[in-house]
Amino acid sequence: MKTPLVSVCLPVYNAGKYLDKCLASIEAQTLKPIELIVVDDCSTDNSWEIISKFAKKHLWVRIFKNQANSGVSPTFNFAVSQATSNYIARMDADDIMAPNRLALQKKYLDKHPEVIIVGGQCYLINSPSKKIGIKSFPLDHNDIYEMLFRTVPMQQPTIMINRGKLPKDFLYSNSRFSPAEDYGLFFSAARFGKFANLPNFTHYYREHDTNISLVKPKFTFWRIWRARLDGLINQGYVPSLKSFLIVLAQTIAVLILPPKYIYPLYKRLRGMSA
Repeated sequence: MKTPLVSVCLPVYNAGKYLDKCLASIEAQTLKPIELIVVDDCSTDNSWEIISKFAKKHLWVRIFKNQANSGVSPTFNFAVSQATSNYIARMDADDIMAPNRLALQKKYLDKHPEVIIVGGQCYLINSPSKKIGIKSFPLDHNDIYEMLFRTVPMQQPTIMINRGKLPKDFLYSNSRFSPAEDYGLFFSAARFGKFANLPNFTHYYREHDTNISLVKPKFTFWRIWRARLDGLINQGYVPSLKSFLIVLAQTIAVLILPPKYIYPLYKRLRGMSA
């Protein structure tokens, strides 16, 4: 019996500055994806020209353009709807894949059918693509599940999803939680299987001045709370006492602190080390 192949889904919006490196990292994978599905959300820069040029060189690249700017959630959901394989690798247009990312994650999912989402560890890079730190995540499902209530336990653009384990009508990205769609995904998916993170560094995650967590930290925090409430009320998530107390402390801090102090404090508490 053949194991599933991998589809890479890449939503794009005004990422022309970083797209060449992103696309090159996908092309350089030791395990070639069966397809790369790129959906441009009506970019106003040169993103469409870059992906069109790339697609002309590679038959395995399929490109689409939204009729109107729709946001990342509808854009990613459309990309998934066009995918032909059960293994869906999420990617962000301003990030870079490590060369063995797809091979490692596919091998893991093949060997662990109970796992529906697998992620990995991240290098942090800045706008010029220089390493500025690391972001580590727990490996075991129980630790990931417990951590979910207080902070995101998997970096969304590192994940590979086994959608064969999820319902046909599963909503992969919910704009109600934007820009915290990742929380919504993980709370929803937790009902259907297990999570895992590889110990390997599979991703280069870019931090720059337009990251919404830096620009609007309070708005982001309250959207995370919306996803938490959905997890509690609709998804059957039960937080640990430790996580509940940590989130209570987070909420007090967000209410008190000026926005400019929130993200640096989060990075320190999260252990995003240089």
